[in-house]
Amino acid sequence: MSRFKNSHPLMIYMTLKQRAAVKIYARQERIPVSQLVREGIDMRMAPGDRFNAGFNEGIKQAKEAAKNSKGGQMMFPSGKSFADIVCDDLNNLIRKEADGL
Repeated sequence: MSRFKNSHPLMIYMTLKQRAAVKIYARQERIPVSQLVREGIDMRMAPGDRFNAGFNEGIKQAKEAAKNSKGGQMMFPSGKSFADIVCDDLNNLIRKEADGL
């Protein structure tokens, strides 16, 4: 039985710099690049979605830093603080966490 019977090709685009880094990393970890990519896709789509959860935690910390900064307290004529405006923009970056495969 062929090991490729249940495997299907998928082409991805990456920069030359990314390609070089992936090849070096895969060689150091002694895993095929295709396995590395499959694991990355699985991780991104896994229940609990640690990738997006970590990203969202970074956004949350950035919002706290803006609120706690001296400059963040500056008020605009609209009644909003600089921190409020920054936080509104950061809220647009929050990612939906995956429910799994």
